[in-house]
Formats: sequence, structure tokens, C-alpha cells
Amino acid sequence: MTMFPNANPNPDEEEEEIKWTVEGLQESLENDSCCFRKVTVGSDCYAGFAVWTLESSSGKTRRKANSNERRESWNPASLDVRAWNQVSKRLREERQKVLDGKQNIWRLNTISVAPEYQRQGVGSMLLQWGCDKADSCGWNSFVMASPDGVRLYSRFGFEVMGQVQTEHGTFTSMFRESKPYVGQEKQAGFVDI
Repeated sequence: MTMFPNANPNPDEEEEEIKWTVEGLQESLENDSCCFRKVTVGSDCYAGFAVWTLESSSGKTRRKANSNERRESWNPASLDVRAWNQVSKRLREERQKVLDGKQNIWRLNTISVAPEYQRQGVGSMLLQWGCDKADSCGWNSFVMASPDGVRLYSRFGFEVMGQVQTEHGTFTSMFRESKPYVGQEKQAGFVDI
């Protein structure tokens, strides 16, 4: 838990963190409103991925009806749960403030690029796809940006709406209004998950 460490994790705790992250991503796959997009190099080399969620006016997302199992909630021992909960609450409050009364928001939940592919356009490809999807559907977009992401998101038309200062860094709420859409062919390297 890079951002909310409870202590310096040992190898077993690092393995637990990976399992926790993977389970969270698997749970997202059960969400009807969630869309994963990945960029690959070759047939089996992952360069990056993004997770987008369509939120209704209530800010809620829909779960798939056929989900028979609900994973039990747990947190890795290395996570400072108190700090994580406090920051999560403040980020949710900022999101609700920015999106108050708005409907059908295309929210970027996660974007991740493998270190060896950073600064090579992978993040831009993922964002371009998300912005094209939003524009083709007439959806406005939202992201809570880390300091490293603000410049990239700004290049795609996201505007700063506010900030949340934490002891772990400054998060910037950013909003993008839908633009008239001009369709494009599927870009090379993209694979739907």
C-alpha cells in the first residue's frame, strides 16, 4: 500500500496487497457500468489499462444480476485503514460536490501504465479512447487526478474543479464536458476486456 502504508510490508504482506488489488479489479468486472480497456504490445505483453465507470444521476453504479458470490470485505495488514477511509471520504465528498445534479458521468477510476511503457503514449491512447466513448454517447467525464496526471488530463480537455489536500498528496477533481464526436477506427493495440 504505497499510499497508505501501515508499516513496511514484508513479502507475505506484499503478496496480500496484490491479492487485494486483483480482487478489487475482479469485483469491478461484475459491474454493468464498468468498462476495462487495455493496451498491449504484441499478443501477450500488457502496456497499460484503464477502468471507466458510467455513473447514473445518483452516483451509484449497477452490479451484474448474475453475480452469485459476493466477496467478503477484507483489507491487507499493510493498509492503514484509518488513513485510507479518511482520504476516501474526502475524495467522495469532492466528487459529489463537483457532480451534484449531473447525470450519466463517465468516470475514470483507474489508469495504469507499466513503467517500461510510460511516456510513450500509452496513457494518451487510453484517455483518447475514453474521451471518444464519452463524446460518442454525449457523456461528461470526471477524474480525481493525482499530481502526475493533471497535465495529461488537461491535454484532453479536463478542467480543474477543486482540490483535496491530504498528507499523502494533493488530488485534483477534474471535469470534461462532452464534445461533438467525430468517429474513428479502432486504434491498433487496443483490446476490450
